[in-house]
Amino acid sequence: MAGSRRLGELSARVRALGQIPPGRAAIALSGGADSAVVAWLMVEAGVQCRAIHVDHRLSGSPAMREAAAAIAEQLVVDLEVREVDIPAGASPENQARIVRYSALESALRAGELLVTGHTRDDQAETVLLNIVRGAGLDGLVGIPHRRGNLVRPILGVTRSETRELATLLGLSWRDDPANDDPDPRRNQIRRETIPDLERRFNPQLRTALASLADTVAAELPERQLRVRIRKVANGVALAAPELHAVGPAAAKQALRDALRRVRGPHAGTRSEIDRLVAVADGTVASTEVVGEIRAYRSGPWLIIDRPSDSEPPAARRWAVPGDVRFGPWAFTAWMDDRAPVAFPLSSWMAVSDADSLPASLTIRCAERGDVIDGVPVVERLRQLGVPADQRSAWPVVVSGGTVVWIPGAGISRSVWVGSATRRYLWVDAAMETP
Repeated sequence: MAGSRRLGELSARVRALGQIPPGRAAIALSGGADSAVVAWLMVEAGVQCRAIHVDHRLSGSPAMREAAAAIAEQLVVDLEVREVDIPAGASPENQARIVRYSALESALRAGELLVTGHTRDDQAETVLLNIVRGAGLDGLVGIPHRRGNLVRPILGVTRSETRELATLLGLSWRDDPANDDPDPRRNQIRRETIPDLERRFNPQLRTALASLADTVAAELPERQLRVRIRKVANGVALAAPELHAVGPAAAKQALRDALRRVRGPHAGTRSEIDRLVAVADGTVASTEVVGEIRAYRSGPWLIIDRPSDSEPPAARRWAVPGDVRFGPWAFTAWMDDRAPVAFPLSSWMAVSDADSLPASLTIRCAERGDVIDGVPVVERLRQLGVPADQRSAWPVVVSGGTVVWIPGAGISRSVWVGSATRRYLWVDAAMETP
């Protein structure tokens, strides 16, 4: 009876603290208690979701893979497993994080959010790690609840609560043996530093550090000057003159954000950011950072990307409604009776009369001579901020030989019109940067 009462109290608390995102979701299911609880929370809330497990091929990986499979079966969610190899490097922990998030992002489907089980303890550890590294105010914010398509719904829940709730729910979670490795800095912070500081100075240190992150996030003023980060085929581009104009602090933050978009949630070390600044300033021609990420200048643009040896993708037929992949791009189209509330929609989404287009479109790379609404496609791409050496790999959607849509550049009104039959075809494009 006591266990049942505690289960009710704890599950109610987690539901109240959980910040559940709307839409379809893919859960990063490690097999541990944290990810098990966030998966349970999403299922309980009726969110359309599935799970992705990343197998790092370490000694303890088979046990974690087995636990993830058991949890997925108990919660009745589909599970996809991605296997990765951790490259050699100065920080195996950091290398593992990079390849893990790369695998998770590459497994996402169009329109899906990536949900992780980070807890309040993870927040406290991150803030303390950032202080040790000498981070600025942005480091004190710690882990955001949401950044792009990455969401952490249980950031207000403690690790002890997830372990207890997962046990009471009967979920087959396991502790990752990698957490017992004494070498990674986070493990030292978790197992030694924080317990010692709690014992000597503040028993509520984790709560204090997490509260500090919330306070800084709430009070940190929005920067009036921002640098726009533009998507390119294998990464992102930033205008070097904009980086110079906003000042050193805002420029470095923009570079951290850009590096996250290409490599994952790790914003880079101070040395890496300084090297990116040197490329942006023209002090050096190019540089490479952990994760096989390169940075170089292309005219006024600073390009941060992961090189690809593959040829531009061949033209693809797109049967609509339906999904199709085109290189790093994911396109999806669906029918709906909803009319657009206003134009323009998102630059990455468009809508048309379902009867105004054929059942099959073509996606291909932009070609010399392409025109949309009387404007050369190359000019629209320039306005969009696509660097000159990236424009030939940018996709366009073609109907009957006419370019009708450029992802990221808004709507072509000559094709995307209102519907007399209230049958609308909605289309969406997303670039999955590595």
